[in-house]
Formats: sequence, C-alpha cells, structure tokens
Amino acid sequence: MKTKMPEMLSFISEEAVSRKMTSEEIAAHFGYDKHHFSRKFKEIIGFSVVEFLSSLKVEKAIIELNEEKRILDLQEHSGFESSGSFTNTFKKYTGSSPRKYKMEMNDIFYDMKRFENDNKDKSIAHFQEKNDSFCTVTIDVPDEFEKGIIFIGLFRTLIPNHMPISGLATKNLIGNQLKNIPSGDYYLLACAISQSNNILSYFNLSNSLRGKEDEKLSFPKCSGNHYAIKLREPIPEDPPILANVGKLLISCLKNTI
Repeated sequence: MKTKMPEMLSFISEEAVSRKMTSEEIAAHFGYDKHHFSRKFKEIIGFSVVEFLSSLKVEKAIIELNEEKRILDLQEHSGFESSGSFTNTFKKYTGSSPRKYKMEMNDIFYDMKRFENDNKDKSIAHFQEKNDSFCTVTIDVPDEFEKGIIFIGLFRTLIPNHMPISGLATKNLIGNQLKNIPSGDYYLLACAISQSNNILSYFNLSNSLRGKEDEKLSFPKCSGNHYAIKLREPIPEDPPILANVGKLLISCLKNTI
C-alpha cells in the first residue's frame, strides 16, 4: 500500500472530493476493506483519510469564499452533508466560521499587505508557552518567487489545519528562529505567499510554495538544531494548508503593539 500512496493521495484530492466519495468508497476503489485501509493509511501517511477528506473540503470552500455564494451553497458544493458539520469543521481547521472568515478577509488582507510592504526585514513569532527550546530554519525559494511572506511552523500533524505550536511569519530566508517550543514531537512545515493584489492568494494556499522537514522532530532533543527547507510548487498529493496564516500574523502583530 505504501508504494500506491502517491496515487491514492492524488486520487482523493483530484477525484474523491468532487465525486463526494466516502472513505469506505475510496477503500473499495482501491480494493481494500474500509478498516484495513483506514488503519494503514494513517500508519503510512501520518493522518487519517477522514481528516484528509475533511481538510480538502474546507480548502474547496475557501477557494470559493470570494464568490457571491450563500454559505449553504458553499456547504453543498464542498461536499458537506449538513450546515452544522460544515460550520464546525471549517471553524475547527481555520479558527473562524465560514461567514466570519469571509467578513475578516478584507481587513486581514490589508494588514498582511502592510506587513509585506514594510521595508524592514522583520519576523513575527507565535508561541504557546515560554521556554528555552528553539531551532533555526533556513528557507530556499525558487528564483521566480516574488518576495512576499514566508510562514514557518511546527505542527502536530502533517496537515497544517491548526495553529502552529511555534510559528513565524517572516520575510527573511536565513536566521529564522522558532522559539519557545514545548516538549513533544512535531512536523516542521513552511509555505510562502508571493506578493499579489489578489486577496484570495493570501487565504487560498493551494498554489503556494511549500516544503517540510522529512522526519518528525522531537523536542527538547532537537533544540538548537538547524534545518534547511527547500520550497517547491505544490503537487496533487500534498495535504491542504488550512491554518489561517493571515489571522495568525495579525493577532501576533496586535500583541506586539
């Protein structure tokens, strides 16, 4: 099953969501029993097929948020069976309800552009508790990257659908330090948003550059280590980036005022 995983992830992201398939139907498509498929999927990839499906549906809703659609239409088109499950899952992964998320977009976009256009090289940190554990991260971007905002974070799962344990919004490629990292095992993930006048570019991160450290990091054992992440274009089997990085940045900015 491990050798088939890129094909499975690609199928789920490109076909299963649009066809509104269940995890049981996906398992059957590949010739597996539902329970065996679910168990092996999570064992190999680090997150469940149900979580992957839910995240893809939320991503689909975000992509269409700027269109003149009712929330009910967004719920139906993104594949959620009820408005309750849609709202609860969307809020769980982004921190806001679909309606509130849409209302926040303009203000957050304005503040993100102000941070992006500031001539100073600076970083804004997010953390949950103060301690001495840290790591340093260097980012390598393609030549065509229009210098914008880079987000680096430590997450509990390979799907960044929650606030990072320790995170950084930065315009710097070197010397990025994640501080105040609690004890635990985390995934180091990064993405970059090129400068744009398209508001959705800062919320729909399906096309953003991304990269990760391949191995799960254990702290405080990894404290003081340096990591180099090479960002690349997304591929179909990549999990969605759902953490509301704009909201994270703005909340951190307000805390520094």
